[in-house]
Amino acid sequence: MISLGIDIGGTGCKCVAFCDDGTQLALSYQEYAVPAGTVNLPPVILSDSVSYVIADCVSKLENKEDVKVITVSSFGESFVAVDKDGNALTDILMYFGNTESQAFADLVNRVGTEKFMRIARILPDASYSLSKMLYTQQVADRPVWKYLFIAGYVCYRLSGKPVADIPLACRSLLYDVKNRCWSDELLSECGIDRETLPEVMPAGAVVGNLLPEVAARIGLPADVKVVIGAHDQIVNALGAGVQNIGEAVDTSGTCECITPLFGEIPESLDFQYNNFACVPYLEDRGYVTYAYNISAGSVVRWYRDALGQYLRREAEEKGVSIYDLLNELCPAEPTDLMVLPFLQGMGGTPDVDPHATGLIAGLTTQTRLPDIYRAVLEGVTYEMRYNQEKLEENGVHLNRLYACGGGAKSPVWLQIKADVLGCDIIPVKSDETGAMGSAILGLAAVTGESPFDIAGRFWKYGEAIHPNPDHKAIYDKKYAQYRALRKIYKEYSQTCGGK
Repeated sequence: MISLGIDIGGTGCKCVAFCDDGTQLALSYQEYAVPAGTVNLPPVILSDSVSYVIADCVSKLENKEDVKVITVSSFGESFVAVDKDGNALTDILMYFGNTESQAFADLVNRVGTEKFMRIARILPDASYSLSKMLYTQQVADRPVWKYLFIAGYVCYRLSGKPVADIPLACRSLLYDVKNRCWSDELLSECGIDRETLPEVMPAGAVVGNLLPEVAARIGLPADVKVVIGAHDQIVNALGAGVQNIGEAVDTSGTCECITPLFGEIPESLDFQYNNFACVPYLEDRGYVTYAYNISAGSVVRWYRDALGQYLRREAEEKGVSIYDLLNELCPAEPTDLMVLPFLQGMGGTPDVDPHATGLIAGLTTQTRLPDIYRAVLEGVTYEMRYNQEKLEENGVHLNRLYACGGGAKSPVWLQIKADVLGCDIIPVKSDETGAMGSAILGLAAVTGESPFDIAGRFWKYGEAIHPNPDHKAIYDKKYAQYRALRKIYKEYSQTCGGK
């Protein structure tokens, strides 16, 4: 049996085919054909791109008749507003943008920040779907029939059924997380008609079969099942191996996100004030949240481009990446430098300050470029420890991290993470944990097996990285210094950064 996992990102989408024994069979990826700098995404480009990657992936299979299920997962916050005929009314307002307005601010003030946090379990912000819905009501030239979140919109295009998964509904500011339903109270307060919202289904539920015309276009039988996946961070956690409380996946890409699993919704609203969400995990195993820093891999890339270009020729001659050489040259011991990694502002959790800037402290005439490289890795990891500290204040603990993404390929960075965070780091071998998690949910939907039982056939890991006790003692002291410098610099940026 073959399961297709669809992973829809902000710049492109992919389809990956997996056999039910965990073997990856084929992959197709396409970037969205939009001009550089485009903020929003036309829905037709999204749907055409998804159709292309499915058809292209299927064309690479020797036994495409074994494909039984397609599962769709995506980024959150965004949606496609459609009319009664299923036609899109506006472009997709992307997750990384917001629709701040006086109307939204007035709404939050009228409803009350704490009411949103008690029901939706997130700090109200204009980046979430609700603000985008209010904007869409103003600009759409026809009435909205349904607001379809991205994974749900693609499922609608494939099956004709308008649905949403619970994790993406949780990104709307309108979903009652504890009671698992749309909040009538918030809908009434916000003026959103319940009928415009799709039916909410558990992640991994069967939506229906492929529409015949869609099946013909992508080269599959019409009896292939369409399954609603989840928020990309959820399927990423499943694909990496998160199944027990205290485990988390650490995804290091342009941003870094740690997604931990915990048992109960923290009662204190400090959790939400720190910008942490509460999202139900799979099989009612608990909840996850997203602890993230927008300036993570992007800071490492800045170092590569701004300070590491002297290694380019050597890397080309050896047929390796600059990162490989940086890891070879990187000092083995903790540095005396301190980096605040806010080159794109202080964004994510637990703080948001767009005026914050980066800082390298402790430079001397003895400092060399490899020292700064290690200090960058340390600074990014200190910021995730700050997140870890805020999580622990609310009873969410990190006992084991599964590492994936580009950062997981750096043994130097993995060891720094183990030393700074004080827990074992397990590198995940697969590069496609998101699509893999989607494919696993699809197999579970059509076989009736637990997704975690199926996932056991998929998971493959490298050698575990354990904390170095000597380095951990050094980093504990260094982190205290980082925390103090972070506080001072945050106050400075708030005073001077906005001018």
